[in-house]
Amino acid sequence: MTTAFLLDTCVISETSLARPRDSVISFLELADNYFMPAGALMEIQMGITMVCATNPVKAVKLSKWYHDLVRAGIPIVETDREISETWGVLAADPRLYKFSPNGGGKRARGGQDLHIAAASLVRRLPIATMNVNDFMVINECYPLPGVYDPLAERWHARMEPLAERYPHQPTTTDAHEDESVHKAVIR
Repeated sequence: MTTAFLLDTCVISETSLARPRDSVISFLELADNYFMPAGALMEIQMGITMVCATNPVKAVKLSKWYHDLVRAGIPIVETDREISETWGVLAADPRLYKFSPNGGGKRARGGQDLHIAAASLVRRLPIATMNVNDFMVINECYPLPGVYDPLAERWHARMEPLAERYPHQPTTTDAHEDESVHKAVIR
């Protein structure tokens, strides 16, 4: 696989399971490049904290796994100004209200699907997730670079590169200008 991916929390969390699913682990082993969004780290920490209230022994094991994970050297996509602004746009969209922390629903949400989608949009990275339905809702409103399900080994959304849609055919003028620029840089 030559595509870089932004990992959703569910894909990262699969590695904490006693019996992780083979296709997800295979995806992680075969992927050339992947990143963890800061939003997924927040969501994992939120989950560990919630487990601590009911099962402290499990929370300790998950904390060890989490600390090993962040020390593993997987690049983290930090929440910078551009991601924060894009996240704000997504969070304000009434069509996506159900993904907000106060959006209702049966489970607590930290708004991290929107945060991960914002990181995907800004960094132009497709999302690897088993939570396809939620990201496809976001994709309908704001086309994501891609939504890939490593469990099913299937793309659900994927932008084609502009270079494939609009290939640049260099003219003789372009080639001459490129050569002139290259020579100027070398001098």
